[in-house]
Amino acid sequence: MDGVGNRLRARGRELGLSDVEVARRLGFSQSRYANYINDEREPDLATFVRICRLLETNPDEILGYDDPPPPAAEEDRLRQRIAAASRAMDLETLRTAAIVMDALCAARSPG
Repeated sequence: MDGVGNRLRARGRELGLSDVEVARRLGFSQSRYANYINDEREPDLATFVRICRLLETNPDEILGYDDPPPPAAEEDRLRQRIAAASRAMDLETLRTAAIVMDALCAARSPG
């Protein structure tokens, strides 16, 4: 599984997630996730699938079986970051984020 750790780390970065944040969202210790991204240990299949789901990617891509898609446009990457962040928010924080986004949209609308 050479390079898997690098691909996991790169995918997390594409979503705007640090290694520490990925570990937190998975409920892993930082050292456990570090073992995976440093290619020191390989996750079992169920763990690997969980990581791929969190990183919104498929196992084939992380394993290097698919040609990587062309780099996403900045807009797509930003939408992915916002979506990933929203899934980690509690209800009150999500409500606040929605109010902020509504205000941003209203400010951009022609009046």
